[in-house]
Amino acid sequence: MNKKFKTFITIFFIGAAYAIIYALPFVQYMFYDPLVESLGATNAQLGVLIAIFGIGNIVGAPIGGWISDKFNHKMVYLLSLVGNAILCFLFAFNLNYKFAVIIWIGLAVTALFAYFPAHVKILRLLGDDENQGKVFGLAESAGGIGSIIVNSIALYLFSKAASSVGGFKIVVIGYGVASLVVAAILWGLIENPKKDKEESKEDNITASDFLTVLKYPGTWFTGIAIFSIYTLYVTLSYFTPYCTSVLGVSAAFAGGIAIIRTYVIRIAGAPLGEYLGDKMNSVSKAIIIAAVGAIATIMIIMNVPASTNMYIVLVLTLLISLFTYIGRANMFAVQSEVKIAEKYSATAAGITCAIGFSPDLFQFTIFGGWLDKYGNQGYKYIFIYTIVILALGIVNSILAIRFRKKLEIEGK
Repeated sequence: MNKKFKTFITIFFIGAAYAIIYALPFVQYMFYDPLVESLGATNAQLGVLIAIFGIGNIVGAPIGGWISDKFNHKMVYLLSLVGNAILCFLFAFNLNYKFAVIIWIGLAVTALFAYFPAHVKILRLLGDDENQGKVFGLAESAGGIGSIIVNSIALYLFSKAASSVGGFKIVVIGYGVASLVVAAILWGLIENPKKDKEESKEDNITASDFLTVLKYPGTWFTGIAIFSIYTLYVTLSYFTPYCTSVLGVSAAFAGGIAIIRTYVIRIAGAPLGEYLGDKMNSVSKAIIIAAVGAIATIMIIMNVPASTNMYIVLVLTLLISLFTYIGRANMFAVQSEVKIAEKYSATAAGITCAIGFSPDLFQFTIFGGWLDKYGNQGYKYIFIYTIVILALGIVNSILAIRFRKKLEIEGK
């Protein structure tokens, strides 16, 4: 098989795996009411499940990254997909809230502790330092395509069931089957690391290396880059209710915008992001463009009057989504730009994942509190907060660029 074609196919199925392994942890975004009915759970209890997953990210990902660097990252990656399938099957036949808590703890292990750091390391090894934006951009697009395929099949299976609970059970089983299928395909596509290079004592990862990576400035530049762009990504979900509650757009039209924003713009925006990162030979510069564009767009959205023409709202909403996915296509590639050694890729990914995705622990709670207390005025505070974080991301990217230049001058 042609090497370039094999790399492309590998990235595509890695994107599909990304969509599949996070389908169950975030299943409430697609099947909220069926999940509530199946578990007999309250809204607050569903929030606990997401919180469990978020805590797993902070606690487990850094350790999981070290394990992926220490051992065979391909096997860690594939076993996480198999583990995800097992959890799906167990959950499908034990649909109750108490068992769901156990399953979500297990999902934190498979999807965050084991999968994600290995995912980043595998992608980084698929391209050289000059092509990191392209690799991660294609992976982001592939994840969008994978999400469309997975969710379309899930909705089809759900619609064919005789009951809501029965349909949800079939969907969860489908997630498990898909996880096994993509694991089998990637087993044949992903190169065994032992065949890529000879193992040497210098490549062995020790516990002290974890502290080395933690103290390295590049790790924090990467983590803060992810934190700023992920904050913007989380804020995207609030544009739909803002459009209906403040701008007067119909719920149906706002829902249509949300679908285009989530799937179509992701597929288009990620390749644009990787193009910018590679064209400028700096993913940090691409992140600056994304952050500046997002800030400008948010400021416009904050000041458009109610009952604004819905097509203007459509353009602004899709524009903010475009800048979001330009940033997402490049944020993980900062690791390569700041010269984190490949042998530390997974360890660094685990630490930066804990830093970058920490908004899951508090941002929804803060935003929800503002909306409960201040009503529609709360959206203004949400947008101002996001602008401040994006400004932090711009400063961080400038410092990352300077750090890279310093390393190049020093010959590192």
